[in-house]
Amino acid sequence: MSPSKSYKSRTGEVPCGDKDLYAFLTDIRNFKEVLPSGMISEWKATPEKCSFRIDKAGKVNVSLKEALPHTMVSYRAENLFIGNLSLQVVIEALTSHSTKLYVIADIGMNPLVRMFIGESAPQYLDKLIDMIENYSGYDKIRGYSQSL
Repeated sequence: MSPSKSYKSRTGEVPCGDKDLYAFLTDIRNFKEVLPSGMISEWKATPEKCSFRIDKAGKVNVSLKEALPHTMVSYRAENLFIGNLSLQVVIEALTSHSTKLYVIADIGMNPLVRMFIGESAPQYLDKLIDMIENYSGYDKIRGYSQSL
């Protein structure tokens, strides 16, 4: 196994509370809502795990690894091309309707993939933050943590 390397994204901000964002992120079925349409196929999901195929990257398996209420959610992902990946989303409340977040990724890339990706991993994480910030469904998330 290749040694892993850690990368950190920029800090982003989303228009919903930390409790609602946490509830949304801990149900992996919601990932499909954030991923760009047309990018994935063969989607299968439960609240704790999902699998899908990404064009040019192959099959990805994601599972919920750890969740600390309203502050952190971590995932484990596996892909034949990239290898093992651990993603941690750190959540920090600003107001009842605004939350800061950033992503830390530990990637166990093989040497060939490391050569192709190089030091561009933080740019990919920043794009992930862009997708999260630009998600158009935050009006649906507000109140997500409240029971019906």
